[in-house]
Amino acid sequence: MDSVTLRTTDIERARTEVGRVFCPHRLTPQPGVRDIRLRMTSHRLAGVGVVDLDYERPVRIEPDALETFYLVQIPLRGGALVRHAGQTVNSTPETASVLSPFDPSDMHWAAGSPHRIFYADRQAVDRELARLLGRPVDGPLRFDAGMAMRTPAALAWARGVDFLATELAQPAGASFVSHPLVAGRLAEALVGTLLLTHRHTFTDLLAAPVRPPAPGRLVRRACALIRDHHAEQLTVGDIAEALQVSVRTLQDCFRRELGSTPTAFLRGCRLDAVHRALRAAGPGASVTTVALAHGFAHLGRFAADYRARFGESPSATLRR
Repeated sequence: MDSVTLRTTDIERARTEVGRVFCPHRLTPQPGVRDIRLRMTSHRLAGVGVVDLDYERPVRIEPDALETFYLVQIPLRGGALVRHAGQTVNSTPETASVLSPFDPSDMHWAAGSPHRIFYADRQAVDRELARLLGRPVDGPLRFDAGMAMRTPAALAWARGVDFLATELAQPAGASFVSHPLVAGRLAEALVGTLLLTHRHTFTDLLAAPVRPPAPGRLVRRACALIRDHHAEQLTVGDIAEALQVSVRTLQDCFRRELGSTPTAFLRGCRLDAVHRALRAAGPGASVTTVALAHGFAHLGRFAADYRARFGESPSATLRR
């Protein structure tokens, strides 16, 4: 995990250090403003990052094309006027601005406009889109430049970003995302949810009806793959990619054939593995350590799922 914390009133230092986190850009105070009061906290892992950024003063920010990443900028207060890819967005806490990698931007941040910024590597976004589509991406993915932040789906996505920011701020080893399996799954979930929440050039394809061939055979193959590889850093996206179908196709087939989901089947396999590990554990073993090692980040939900499956708490199994 990479982390940066910075406070400065020096414009050149601000431009340089913010540029290291994102990309080179032009930074100028608005007319009549002589200084800035930059505060920045940045955390990055697994192809995504969260940055809290505030200049306090009104500034103009002009990056060239981002090229290697996508950017979602959410004002926590105040606002910004953002021009990008021929679109103009009056960004407020109700409307985020979304920058795609292919065009320069011209942004005017108002005074007192701290932003929470989520960014994702272009490679990670393209890979997750290919998983959702069930085929390689055959053209540039461009998001609409304005994202409504008060829809239920957007609010849920923003809570995920907030959760990631909170966990990334924890000391090393004290966070769920310290485990690479959990970190990778959370990053993929945030990218995938963004692709399903906010409109872009492939939205209509993602919404098109799916007609999978031989759903029963597909589900059997998926179940076999999960049984063989559940101990690895496996996600539903990985399963769909291995079977050369979209995530939505895989989910539809599971609902049709089993009345369940691939996520539930994967969770069941992992719960069984934890059960076996706890029964075989020696002195000094920890339920938390075993659960995290098998990809369970939310320990409260894990304990409830475990009790529902085995009729006892994980600690009771460990004590046997």
